[in-house]
Amino acid sequence: MSLEHVTLPQAEIYDDGYLRVEHENYYISCAGQSLKLPRTEFLIVSRLARSPDRIVTAEELWQHAWGSTKPLNTESLHVYIYRLRHKLAPFKLEIETMVNVGYRLVIQRLAAD
Repeated sequence: MSLEHVTLPQAEIYDDGYLRVEHENYYISCAGQSLKLPRTEFLIVSRLARSPDRIVTAEELWQHAWGSTKPLNTESLHVYIYRLRHKLAPFKLEIETMVNVGYRLVIQRLAAD
């Protein structure tokens, strides 16, 4: 199985064989195991998965999860990222911070894959 990710824009699905995010269905699974996340946490992961291994600005994450009517609250966003880090860690998914810029999703695969 190829480890290259597949993004199907028409179906709004990210699937790299390990992580699967169905953006429109609010569904996420990792290594075949479904993860249950609250809507806002899902929206953050969904946005990060749209551009894995790339920095997504805090403003862009905020707008994706809360919309443009609510002003950016970096402290609130940080709390959500903190919670997500703990929920995703057992699946070897990390959210890295680039201070004063944003966040990126990093998938740590085992060398034996």
